[in-house]
Amino acid sequence: MRRHFLKRSEGAVLLEFVFCFPILFVLFLFAVQFAYIMITWHMVHYAAYMGARSAMTVNNVQRKSRAEAVAKRVLAVVSASPSDSKDAKDRADDQYIKLDGWGRLPNTKYLDQQVEVDIPLLDVDPRGLKCTVKFKMLLQVPVAGRIISFFAKKDKTEEESKWQEKLEQQAYALNPALLGKYANEWTIDEKNKLKYPYITLSSSSVISIPYATKYYPLTR
Repeated sequence: MRRHFLKRSEGAVLLEFVFCFPILFVLFLFAVQFAYIMITWHMVHYAAYMGARSAMTVNNVQRKSRAEAVAKRVLAVVSASPSDSKDAKDRADDQYIKLDGWGRLPNTKYLDQQVEVDIPLLDVDPRGLKCTVKFKMLLQVPVAGRIISFFAKKDKTEEESKWQEKLEQQAYALNPALLGKYANEWTIDEKNKLKYPYITLSSSSVISIPYATKYYPLTR
C-alpha cells in the first residue's frame, strides 16, 4: 500500500502546472501584445508612405494638411480607442472612418490625438519629400502592455531608473507586475480621468518629387 502511494504522481503534476501556467500565460500575453505592435508599426510606416505620396501632389502650404488627412485615414484601422458609441462625439470625423458600403470603423474617438504628422515646409531634403508620422499606440493587453510601456518610456524618474537597473542586472528576483504603477501612461480624457499605457511608434518615408509642386495654386 505504501509503495503504491509513493508511485502516484497526480500531486506532482498539479504542482508543476501551478508553477508553469502563470509564466506561460504571461508569455502568451506578451506574444499577443507584440503582435499588435508589429501590425500597428507596419500601418504607421504605410501611413508615412501614403502621406508623402499624397503631399507631393499639392503645393508646399497644403502638404501637411493633406498628409494628415491620409495618415489618419490609414491609422483609423488601428486606433483602438477605449470608448466608442453611435454618437458622433464618440468617434473621429467621417472623412477618416467612413467606408462606403460598409459603415464606420469602431473605436476611433481619440484618433486626432494619436496621430502627428511632420512635413517640412521647404524642400530642404535633396532626396525628395519627407513625411514623418508619429502614432500613440494604446497598449490594452493586461500586464504585458504596462510592462512594455515602462521600458519604452524615455524620461524615467530616479526611482524608475533604479527599477530598470535592478532588472537588467538581475540582482534579485523582482515581480514584473510591480512595474505597472510606473507605466508610461497617457491621460486621454481629463474629465473621466481615463489613462492608458502607450508607446509612440514613428516612421518616415521619403519620395522623390518628379515634378515641381511648390507653385501649385492654393485652390487645388
